[in-house]
Amino acid sequence: MGPMPFPLTLALAPKTADVGAQIPSFARLAQLIGAEIRRGRLRPGERLPGTRALAAQLGLGRNTLVAAYGELVAEGYVVTHATGGTFVAEGMPEHPVRRLPKPKPPPEAQYRAQTGFEFEPRVLQRADDPPASDFSLFGGVPDLRQFPSALLARAYRRALRGRAPSALDYTTPFGDVRLRTALAQMVSATRALSATAEQILVTHGSQMAIDLVARALIRPGDRVAVEEIGYKPAWAALKQAGASLVHLPVDEQGLAVGDLETALQSGPIRAVYLTPHHQYPTTVALSVGRRLRLLELAAKHRIAIIEDDYDHEFHYDGRPLASLSGTDGTSVVVYVGTLAKVLAPGLRLGFIAAPQPLIQTLGALRFHVDRHGDTTTERAVAELIEEGELARHIRRMRRTYHARRDAFAGLLHRHLGSALSFTLPAGGMALWAQASPEVDTSAWLARAAASGVHFALGSSYVAPGVSRRRARHFHQHLRLGFARYDETELETAVRRLALALRHVASR
Repeated sequence: MGPMPFPLTLALAPKTADVGAQIPSFARLAQLIGAEIRRGRLRPGERLPGTRALAAQLGLGRNTLVAAYGELVAEGYVVTHATGGTFVAEGMPEHPVRRLPKPKPPPEAQYRAQTGFEFEPRVLQRADDPPASDFSLFGGVPDLRQFPSALLARAYRRALRGRAPSALDYTTPFGDVRLRTALAQMVSATRALSATAEQILVTHGSQMAIDLVARALIRPGDRVAVEEIGYKPAWAALKQAGASLVHLPVDEQGLAVGDLETALQSGPIRAVYLTPHHQYPTTVALSVGRRLRLLELAAKHRIAIIEDDYDHEFHYDGRPLASLSGTDGTSVVVYVGTLAKVLAPGLRLGFIAAPQPLIQTLGALRFHVDRHGDTTTERAVAELIEEGELARHIRRMRRTYHARRDAFAGLLHRHLGSALSFTLPAGGMALWAQASPEVDTSAWLARAAASGVHFALGSSYVAPGVSRRRARHFHQHLRLGFARYDETELETAVRRLALALRHVASR
């Protein structure tokens, strides 16, 4: 057979010259030739031009033609003969092939309403996310609109281009060594925490880090001291590991370490979990004297201290206090950090810094639950740290959040006056405020939500075992986050809060 029929060449040439960005050239060409076969312009048994000749006619590379013919063979449109040449397959329909009918919907679920075995039921206790148009003043959420997405996208591309196969393969449960090295350098420079890459384990967020530490340290029945008002997901991880929680009071100096001494009189304490830098949710810092006494008690009684330093980077007034781990001379502190506040929660990047023997155990535990992390993401974030981009982003956001803290405080004073009192926090991403006794905080919470503003009462952070008097005290407190919104948005939110309060007071 001679050259391809002239009409077919005309049909193909203009389209292959502008192959869509979404479909590879060879696939587009295979689609076009297949369409000509279905129309009958290429008949069964007819020989197609050689790949070299057709490539020259269409102005394409010969490899593109070879790949297109291979696609057609796989789809059954053409066949190749041992004597050489590619031919239209016999029995091909002259009209367009009918599409297969849509698959039938799957049958109803096969599982019954109840299992045929026993297990302990669990319920995820988490409020539904409010509409995106509402204001969520829950503390601890960064402004994701400021996220350096272009820089991270570039770092992702480099991570995949440079050593793509290894980035997609199974790897160590400790985290990519490049990120561990970068994190070790970062915490040494910013948190007075001297660590090496071998003393760092990267996790999918700080919650996973706390869970791993709990399972490594705690045995059923071990007593673990926690703050009486604090981070409930961490308490849940400790309890699931078998801990019996001992709740210690919190005041304007942080955890009441003197009450820890009293608790030790009733028996050993295996560990203490706390948030010493900006106590969650009250934002107070653990005083220097209490820090030193806590470290002394831990060394004397061989107590593990689990330090959750969730937003160390955002301190505005004076120098931030050094981490407990940074002043630990007896290796009793296990440090838990996160990149959720400085970058984004969705990246799911947390880490643990601890003596190497514990890190080895944590890696072994992690291997059987979550074999390893997201290597591509870890390498991309490592690049942001190495090039100084993360440090620059942190400095920008620290200035931004500092300004928002001050603006938010001014708005609360202006629009809510004596109904709400608070001490300006030295750092963090939220205010801890106290409503006056005559304010019905439950009614205010509900009315504000109906007006599109959501916040949390202090009582929602209180442990079940805390006395009713203390629980009622915290019920008059509010945690109000300011980092997520700019000053114009914060003013709108505060005006709505004030309007909601006036509505409640007038009933």
